[in-house]
Amino acid sequence: MDATALTNLHATALTSRCINPYFRHEQLKSLHDALRSQTDSIRSAIRQDATCTDTEATIEIATALRVVKEHYASIDPKKELENEYRPAHALDAQNRAEPWGVVYIEPSLGHTSLLSVLEPLSAAIAAGNCVALRLETTTRAVPSLLRTLLTKALQPDTFQIISTTPPQEALANTLSVRQDPSAVGATHSQLVSSSRRVISVVDRTADLSQAAEALVAARFSFGGTSPYAPDLVFVNEFVKTAFLEQVLSHAIRYLAITSSNETPISSQTHHSKNQTTQKALASLTSHKDWEMSIITQGSAGAVVDLTNKHATHTPLPPKSNAPILAISAISSLDHGIDLIVNDSDARLSAAYHFAAPTHAKYLSQFINAEATFINQIPTELLLGPAAPLFHEFDIVKRYSKEHFQRASPVFAKAQVMKSILSTSSHDAAKLLQDASKEISQKKRAEWIAIGFFEQGILIGLGTYAVPILTCLGATLFFGVRAGLRRWAVI
Repeated sequence: MDATALTNLHATALTSRCINPYFRHEQLKSLHDALRSQTDSIRSAIRQDATCTDTEATIEIATALRVVKEHYASIDPKKELENEYRPAHALDAQNRAEPWGVVYIEPSLGHTSLLSVLEPLSAAIAAGNCVALRLETTTRAVPSLLRTLLTKALQPDTFQIISTTPPQEALANTLSVRQDPSAVGATHSQLVSSSRRVISVVDRTADLSQAAEALVAARFSFGGTSPYAPDLVFVNEFVKTAFLEQVLSHAIRYLAITSSNETPISSQTHHSKNQTTQKALASLTSHKDWEMSIITQGSAGAVVDLTNKHATHTPLPPKSNAPILAISAISSLDHGIDLIVNDSDARLSAAYHFAAPTHAKYLSQFINAEATFINQIPTELLLGPAAPLFHEFDIVKRYSKEHFQRASPVFAKAQVMKSILSTSSHDAAKLLQDASKEISQKKRAEWIAIGFFEQGILIGLGTYAVPILTCLGATLFFGVRAGLRRWAVI
């Protein structure tokens, strides 16, 4: 059944129907109309599935609608027509791109499920593709509602919902979008979301209140399930106590089930989230390398302190989708870097560094991450799925039209350069002579870079050398003066 659906979509793609800009406009407008007419139903479905507030559910809906509108506005029929006919006027179309034809989307519904579906879906439609969307048959409210809304809004010969993963051979000529963390290895025909850890380092030079507020919001907002929620926070031991005080002051409003002005969360959703939290806490408690102590715990999450049981480097705790903010002390920036770098060669999904600019630069240089944020965690980052690997990172939109197109340039303009094949032996020898000339080495600027280590050396010299030189100078001065007085007396 699912393979047949993909076959039908490939047949439609061959007709180039979806490439027509006016058809894409119609599809995106129909999608937007279907969503905006059911905002109340969508909000209720989100609240039923996820541990989030009414405000957070409304933000997710608004973001999804805005993404669809932006993709609609990105389609310019007049400009596309001009680009299409450039070769007919003997002009190059170097930026020409064509859609993949069929896109298979396998969303991750564990976090902001509405946005996880609509972001790649609207981008794929805007790029001119037919789409196969995998939505399992489930009792969850959002997937069930999307089945109804999307089926009515989009043309059935260009859009299909399937319930199981198609066989690999059926996806041979299809671009696959895989947001599931279990997806392994991205190929040229796959957009695979990052599923690695997110780690933060808080230095003693950081604004502790700002750092605590940002990290608490990132960990506990939207039910604490964002792929960009911090899994572990390393904080300098000299400011750990002050940082924890700030964390507790900001975490109070998140750790309760809901605030007084919010609609109560369904008991089933709350029970499921509480089970996830308890399971994660039990896993940390029984961890062989890390000792956990609970600093504070509420019905919607916990703040815990982790201490390494060994003096040597040990594997870091695994990534978690539970609303638990794990904090561990480090003695220096280098200590934090060693713990992260020695754990794995894989790049982090994201890194958050809170420190003075020079110290943050040092951290970002040695801690490899798909994206690094210094003294900030944008709210937009917490919405939607993780960005696909090996592509340009966009904080607001995880997917763009360009993700769902392939370069297909056309060169029609006559080249002014003389053809290499018609070059004479004398000219070829001259070409070789010019290409064989020695590269003139550029001289380095004669200055000393004042970096992190140089600053330490200069501070050390200032600390020890200045007092010593002062003492020597004073000794010489008084010694010479005493000698001159004695000589004068004699």
